[in-house]
Amino acid sequence: MSSIYFIALPLLFGFAVPILSRFGKNSVAYSSAIMQLALLYLAYSMISMPNSVVEVIAINPPLGISLVANKVSVAFVLLFTLLMSLFSIYYLDIRRTKPYKDENKFFILINMLLASAIGLVLSSDIFNIYVFFEIAGISAYILSAYEGSAKAYEAGIKYLITGMIASIFLVFAIALIYIHLGSLNLAVLSERFMTLPSEMKLLISMLLFIGFGFKVEIFPLNFWVTDVYEGSSTLVNGLFSSIVVKAYLFVFFHIFYLFIPSGEYGSFLVMVGAITMIVAETVALKQTNLKRIFAYSSLGQIGFIFSTLTLESSSAVTAAIFIVIAHSIAKLAIFLTITIIEHSSGSVDISTLRHIKSPFVVTIFIVAMVSLLGLPPLLGFTGKFLSLKSFAVSAEFLPLTIIIIASVIESVYYFKLVGLLLDRESERKPLPTSLIQKSILSLLILILVVVGVAPWIISPYIDQASHMMLDNSLYISTLLGAGK
Repeated sequence: MSSIYFIALPLLFGFAVPILSRFGKNSVAYSSAIMQLALLYLAYSMISMPNSVVEVIAINPPLGISLVANKVSVAFVLLFTLLMSLFSIYYLDIRRTKPYKDENKFFILINMLLASAIGLVLSSDIFNIYVFFEIAGISAYILSAYEGSAKAYEAGIKYLITGMIASIFLVFAIALIYIHLGSLNLAVLSERFMTLPSEMKLLISMLLFIGFGFKVEIFPLNFWVTDVYEGSSTLVNGLFSSIVVKAYLFVFFHIFYLFIPSGEYGSFLVMVGAITMIVAETVALKQTNLKRIFAYSSLGQIGFIFSTLTLESSSAVTAAIFIVIAHSIAKLAIFLTITIIEHSSGSVDISTLRHIKSPFVVTIFIVAMVSLLGLPPLLGFTGKFLSLKSFAVSAEFLPLTIIIIASVIESVYYFKLVGLLLDRESERKPLPTSLIQKSILSLLILILVVVGVAPWIISPYIDQASHMMLDNSLYISTLLGAGK
C-alpha cells in the first residue's frame, strides 16, 4: 500500500473537477465522497501493517519528499479520513436544501484540506511540512470566508493575517535549521539539533513554537480563533475543530520529540497548555453564541492535550491520543448538530436551545458534551483519566490543579446548556432531521459509547502508536535506512 495516495488523490481531485462536472451537477459531490471513502478503506487496511512504510521521492538536494506511515501517523490518517468521509456524506444530504455557492470549489477546498492534514502527519521533511502547512492554511482561509457574509470575510482576513505571521516565523526557523545543520530531513535534524549552541537552539525553538503556536491555538497566540469560528459557517467549524488543529498538534510534538528528547522546555510547555485551558474555559462562561462557546471549549481541550503531550511519557501520549479521538468525534457531532439548529431557527444563540423539540438532537448534544467533560462511560473518560494519572505520576501537581479547576468551570457552562435543552417551561418547535443526518450523528455517538465502554478495542494499537511516537531511534533508523 502506498501512502502517497492519501495526498495525491485529494490534490489531483481539483484537476478532475472540470471533467467530472460535465457528467451532471451531482457527479463532483458524489465523486468526492467516494474518493474519501476509498482513502478511509486504504487507511484501515494499513492499520495492521507490522512495520513502518517509508516512501522517498528525490528531487534535487536538499529538496525531496519523504513520507513515513507508521502506527501513529496511520492512526491520525484513519481518523481524518473517517471524519471527512462522514462530513461529506452529511453535506450530501443538506446540500439538497442548503447548498454552498459554487460547490465545485467547496469540494476542491475540503479535499485540499484533507490532503494537507494528512501530509502534515506523514511528512518526514521539514520543508514539506511547511508546504502542507501553507496548503492547509490557504484552504482554511478560503473556507472560513466561504459564506460570503461580512463576518465570514472578517474571519477569513483574520485567519489569513495570523497565518501569514505564523508562516514568517516558521520560514525563519527552517532557514536557520538548514543554514546551521545542512539538512531538512527530520531524522538527520534529530541527530544534529542538540549539537547547536544553546543560544541558536533556543532561538530556533522559539521560532518554531510561535509559528506552530498560532496554528495549534495556544495562549496567548489563539486570540483570533473564536472570531474565525463565529464568522465561518458552522459546518466548516466542524472540520477546523476535528481535523485541522489536530494535524498541527501532531506535527508540533513530532518535531518536539525528535529535536528535544530530553524534555528541555517541558515545564514551560506544560504550563502554557494548562494556562490555555483555564483562560479559555473561564472566558467561555460569559458567551451566548453557541459557536463561540464551543470554540473556547475547543481551545480549552487543545490546551489540555498540549499539556498532556508535553509530559513526554508513553502513558501520557496514549492518553492524549485517546483525548484527540474523543474530542474530534464529539466536536464534529456538536457542530453538525448546531448546523441543524441553525438551519431550522436561523440563530446560534444559546436561547434557541429552549425552543427546539427533538429528543434525538438533545440526546446527541448531551452525550457529546458528557464525553468532552470526560465522564464515564464515554470515550472522553478514558483519555482524561489516563491523562490525570500521568500528571500525578509525573508529579506535575500545579498544572494538574489548574486542569481540574478548568474542568469544573467547563462543566458549569456545559450543564447550563443541558439545562436549556431540558427546560420544560419553554415553548418548543419540532426540529426536522433527515435519515442521513440521524445516521451520521448516531454513528459518531456510537463510537464514543462503544469505545468508551470497551476501550480495549483500540487500546493495544494506541499503546503501540504512543511508544512509536516517542521512539526516536526507531524513527531515525527507519527513515535513514530507507534513504540509502
